[in-house]
Amino acid sequence: MQSTEITNVQIYPSTKRLVPNFKLVKVTQKMDSELYTDIVNGKRKGGVVEKKNHKKHGDIVSVYTVTNAKGYDNTDPLNVTDYAVLSVCASEYDIGNRYTTVAIILRGLIGKVGNQNVRPRPDQYNAIINSLKKLMFTGIEIDLSVTNAELNYGGKEKITSALLPAKIVETSINGKIVDDVIYFLDESPLMEIARARKQILTYDAELLNVPNQNNTLLVIAVKNYVIIRVLEIKLHKLTPTLTFGDIFEKCRIANADRKIKQRTRSYVISFFEHLQNKDEISSFKIFKKHNKFYSISFTF
Repeated sequence: MQSTEITNVQIYPSTKRLVPNFKLVKVTQKMDSELYTDIVNGKRKGGVVEKKNHKKHGDIVSVYTVTNAKGYDNTDPLNVTDYAVLSVCASEYDIGNRYTTVAIILRGLIGKVGNQNVRPRPDQYNAIINSLKKLMFTGIEIDLSVTNAELNYGGKEKITSALLPAKIVETSINGKIVDDVIYFLDESPLMEIARARKQILTYDAELLNVPNQNNTLLVIAVKNYVIIRVLEIKLHKLTPTLTFGDIFEKCRIANADRKIKQRTRSYVISFFEHLQNKDEISSFKIFKKHNKFYSISFTF
């Protein structure tokens, strides 16, 4: 996994976040463990219904398989943090950076781009490294031939690639030797598909920088999921409501105890206050159902 690069690299991190936002990303992000394990083990293939009830072809489906690289064994489905890490890496690649570091990725995840004083804590470091390994060592093969033809999408018909084509090297970054530098070998196939379909969300990373907030792993997951939902709603003029149940599920705390869910609701509310202060939304309200906190709605 690790090799040595002798070149000295100057990195100017991206201040923008690019998020591949098409159906395959959403489907794999909410996949249950049993299905994902079966796909990884070759027991069945995955399918994404791109369009229902097409007048000529019925449901149009993109077929895909997911595999582990040799020597890597992970059947844990991709989660919000994995895709957030991929998004930061894709954002770096997009502006021409072919190298990045765990510290730069963390700063992108929490909106503190360029703040050299922000360094990963052990739990943050381990979470980012684990996500990077999952992305680098998880391969995906996608057949888009029917989808592209029938829905007039551009891009390649078949793609076989690691989710994040990259390796970890030792090199000099901004004049300092770093032993866990991520070197991008190519663009992520998910970004390639999103670019061809023009299905990329873009926002200022600063929107994730909530003042005086302790960026725990759960806080990072919550912010990175909620901002995508807010942007999707604004872009497509959807019903401007997020349920706490959906947030709990996507951030994998649906079965957590009451205190964790209570703290998570406070993180969500703090984040909406921040988005309001940044003029990303105009206002928001919390709603209850059967005397329990149920959803948060906003105007923009």
